[in-house]
Amino acid sequence: MSIVKSNCKNMTQANKYVSSIIQSLQEDVMIEDSAIKELIQFHPTKQLNDVEWLKMKIRPPFNQLVLTYKKNGQEDDVSWKLCIRNLYGKYTADEKLLKDIKLAFRIESNQGTKRHFFIQNTKCCIGLCDECKITTKDITTDHYPIPYKVIFETFLHENNVNLSKVKVFINDTNKLRIADTELAQEWLVAHDIQATYRLLCKSCNSRNGSYGY
Repeated sequence: MSIVKSNCKNMTQANKYVSSIIQSLQEDVMIEDSAIKELIQFHPTKQLNDVEWLKMKIRPPFNQLVLTYKKNGQEDDVSWKLCIRNLYGKYTADEKLLKDIKLAFRIESNQGTKRHFFIQNTKCCIGLCDECKITTKDITTDHYPIPYKVIFETFLHENNVNLSKVKVFINDTNKLRIADTELAQEWLVAHDIQATYRLLCKSCNSRNGSYGY
């Protein structure tokens, strides 16, 4: 039995267990934790045996610390949550595809208003949280008062977009993008017409989620 499964009866416990390990890791330091090294072997789409190293590194597009590996001279990130889903028999290929498509839409929206707002209102990612009023590094932008999810699902409905049929690809900067450039532009315009923002620290942003939508 794997280390994670031997310590955790279900996936909820596993997520908490692995998350506590991940949060204790330092940026750009070789990871030697046996549970993490074993867990990545359960990734459903990547062969991660014989990796050169594992580290927590800043990765685009959201510039956050993520679990990263190097193999055959190439660096890439690996989702430990996806590994857990596969370990507990909860992974499906269709689910992963939909997540990739949704992420591509999110990245496309970052090319418009959100990106310019962030650049104009922050310096080195430091800003004042609009909710708790604390100045913090790693400030985030929050769709407000209209949640991103509302804008996204309204666009899909009004344009009869079948999400599972949308084609995506990874560009030269390791970002998922929408293959249909016309659809990508229509989404960008629709998003920017409705989107307004405020700055939140990560804690307040996570607590608000999609405002119950």
